[in-house]
Amino acid sequence: MSFLVAKKSLEVVVKSDSEVSISGTSNVNSFTCCYNIDKLEDPIPVSFESNNKNMVFQSTVLELKSDCFDCGHKAINKDFNKLLKTELYPRIKLNLLAIKKTSELKNTYNAKVEINIADVVNSYTFPVQVTKNEGIHIIGDLSIDLRDYKLEAPKKMMGLIVVHPDVIVNFNLHLRLL
Repeated sequence: MSFLVAKKSLEVVVKSDSEVSISGTSNVNSFTCCYNIDKLEDPIPVSFESNNKNMVFQSTVLELKSDCFDCGHKAINKDFNKLLKTELYPRIKLNLLAIKKTSELKNTYNAKVEINIADVVNSYTFPVQVTKNEGIHIIGDLSIDLRDYKLEAPKKMMGLIVVHPDVIVNFNLHLRLL
């Protein structure tokens, strides 16, 4: 029995029609903060080893500038940046560790990522849809708890408005291979 492992290195560009957003709720409303994809500057180096169902990545990191999220209103943007401690920690880092094919549905994989927010790193495994056409299209949603990053959700009007600590990170990435 032999295993065929392919090692590859390439670069990808996140295309401008991609979306990354963070959605959450408070006791009175919901909010969505969308990342300005145009602020992604350089191609992302991607290095991985693969066999037929698994890909293991080395140093494949998507860095997002914390102050490039738009929540639709200046005051909410200010609160969002205060929550993320943007002045101290100006970047959110998403480190792709592995992708494993699931046997359930076509184009469905489990992605394993490490997310670094405010200098706290947590690992997650969550399902993503991956399709290949002219590039690669990745769609997925990840639920995170802000308390896992030692972040305290803001309270407004002397505690009458409270943001819930559970948020959803939404990925809709269109990647172009270089």
